[in-house]
Amino acid sequence: MNSFQRKEANRYYWIVKGMLIPENWSDEQVMKIYDSYFKRIWGNHEAIVHELGFEAAWAARQAKNKLK
Repeated sequence: MNSFQRKEANRYYWIVKGMLIPENWSDEQVMKIYDSYFKRIWGNHEAIVHELGFEAAWAARQAKNKLK
């Protein structure tokens, strides 16, 4: 799993659940989210509304991980 797929999986999860994927989930679990949630939100033109806050949350997680 590359960084683009991980970020997109988190974005899809954010759109559906309103939070980021827990960091302790395996790559296999994240890939399942990537595939299944893509299908779930495909064609949902209102999904963009639910993206609000994702970039800030993702940037905060990335910054936190750089400090580790």
